[in-house]
Amino acid sequence: MKRRTAPDRRRNRTAAAPFAALPIRSFRDACRRLADALDPAERAALARALASHTANAAAKAGARPSIVTSAPEVRRWAEAEGYEVVAETPGGGLDGAAHAAVRRAAGRPWLILHADLPCLTPEEVGAALDLLRSGRHVLAPSYNGGTSALGGCGPFRFSYGAGSFHRHLNTAPAPAVLASLGFQLDIDSPADLEAAVRHPQGAWLGAG
Repeated sequence: MKRRTAPDRRRNRTAAAPFAALPIRSFRDACRRLADALDPAERAALARALASHTANAAAKAGARPSIVTSAPEVRRWAEAEGYEVVAETPGGGLDGAAHAAVRRAAGRPWLILHADLPCLTPEEVGAALDLLRSGRHVLAPSYNGGTSALGGCGPFRFSYGAGSFHRHLNTAPAPAVLASLGFQLDIDSPADLEAAVRHPQGAWLGAG
């Protein structure tokens, strides 16, 4: 009897992965709230490092992350890293970038991730992807009431900005809420950066 070959679970998981997108407006103008602690070149380097970390966590979870941007320097970085670039209409803001990602998903489940999540792990992204595969919407709050991750399928009424978590909570149909450190801690202030560096999951920021 011919022995059956076991399926490649990792390959199957990657093939079935929802469309994952990281909207990134700019590196040059990123992290402005850190201006008192870091100069422009340091802020740009931090933004690139955070984006690399977040995209890598998504890739290790089995997704193929795409970068949504209209900034030439972000496009060059994404292409050098091997990520697909999705063009957004300049001036559309985060809502416009999210809509561009949904259009690119073309009917597949989608996951929109903020790109400044220093403590995000592949396991956290993987949990979101598994829920999306099961047909659920997913929603992850940042510590200050924003939305660090949002996933669903098909058109969605995005409403990013201050307090967006509760607006999205009222819009998404019965979402699974993911409240964990990796999703909750984004970098909006020097205190956020210090907290991340002090935590084992974010200690990589202080390495070197």
